[in-house]
Amino acid sequence: MTATLTERYVHDTIRRLPPDARDDVRRELEASIADAVEARGNEGVSLAEAERLALEDLGDPAVLASGFADRPLALIGPRFFLLWWRILKVLLWSVPPVAGAGVAIGHAIAEEPVGTIIAGSIVVMISAIMHVFFWTTIVFAVLDRSGARIAARWTVDRLPEAPERQGGVADAIASGVVLMLVVTAVLWDYARGFAFLNGSWTSVLSAELWPWWIAGLFLVVLAEAVFVVVRARRGVWTVGLAVIRTAIAIVFVSWAASVIGRGLLLATEIVAAFQAVGVGADVMRILAILLIVGIAVTAVAAVVQAWRGVRRAG
Repeated sequence: MTATLTERYVHDTIRRLPPDARDDVRRELEASIADAVEARGNEGVSLAEAERLALEDLGDPAVLASGFADRPLALIGPRFFLLWWRILKVLLWSVPPVAGAGVAIGHAIAEEPVGTIIAGSIVVMISAIMHVFFWTTIVFAVLDRSGARIAARWTVDRLPEAPERQGGVADAIASGVVLMLVVTAVLWDYARGFAFLNGSWTSVLSAELWPWWIAGLFLVVLAEAVFVVVRARRGVWTVGLAVIRTAIAIVFVSWAASVIGRGLLLATEIVAAFQAVGVGADVMRILAILLIVGIAVTAVAAVVQAWRGVRRAG
């Protein structure tokens, strides 16, 4: 004998439930479907059509069974989703860049071609992103399925700072002081020198930086000073300010990488003094690479902060 649509629907639903709950759900479903079919029949709908419409209103048996079993169909439920998302963002902002920078430093120390350095870093970063997504999601899926509880309780201390309080006159003054110190130090080094070698003061920065490389640096400093003042007057981050912040960061990192990469940063006397105390060319190259990476990381952090400010302000 061919099973009816109702029998097939009920069977497909209860087979997904624990054995001790199947009989109760069967009775409840059959009664509910019978009432729905009867109600539609009273409206003049044929019995076969009324049965079909009633079952379609109940929806997918798998979804219905998950409701009876209190078993979510989502990989990560609402109890852990926000925590998963917060931790995932932190890991994605930290692990792949660190992995890529580590590979780039290793290739640079080994004097690999630029193409190899870039390709190797990109491959490692993509792999790190995939691993972060996979393992973080797996951990939280297991926690959600095991019924674990979230120990951390939300408090008002987690509230972000209001947009109008993010940056202001105090930050502008501090940044201005730092920029003035940078310019003063460069000029002092050129006129007087910071290193005392062989009985006289010697410039630390290479003379080859003057005038054009230093002029480029001073233009970047001037642009940063103007930006800081405008940022303080606006009070909040805007897309335009974030774009300017990004442009200044790119220009400065490019300047620093060009100067350090070409060996123009330190005066020949300073390099000779390092070599005299046993600091070889390999060590100098490693230090130069680490310096470039540090500058790049600082610039990226500033850019990220700017665009996060835009999102908060929005």
